[in-house]
Amino acid sequence: MDEIKRLPDAELEVMQTIWALQPPVTAAEVQQNAPKEWKATSVLTFLARLCEKGFLRCEKQGRQNYYTPLVREEAYLQRESRSFVQRLCGGSVKNLVASLSDAGALTERDIDELRAFLDAQGR
Repeated sequence: MDEIKRLPDAELEVMQTIWALQPPVTAAEVQQNAPKEWKATSVLTFLARLCEKGFLRCEKQGRQNYYTPLVREEAYLQRESRSFVQRLCGGSVKNLVASLSDAGALTERDIDELRAFLDAQGR
């Protein structure tokens, strides 16, 4: 998939459920493991949309459909992170961190983890 599209929240929750399970998965498995209590018809609608958008592949085996992700969770997270920083902070990670800090959203532990991460990256 060349261009990963941004998913609406409900479809993202379905993808997160599938990524957390051992694909391929059935609609019933998604429904049982989803963070929200959706009706079976809603889950099927989300799965169909995700197939249309190229996020999932559907394979019919007997009477059951099995869904496999075509987009890796890491790839989606990286793309959305870049897009988020670009949209909200003009592409500046420093501005994002400063905004979080000014809002009191960063704990000392968060700052220590960021520092350790950057040190491990050799930066």
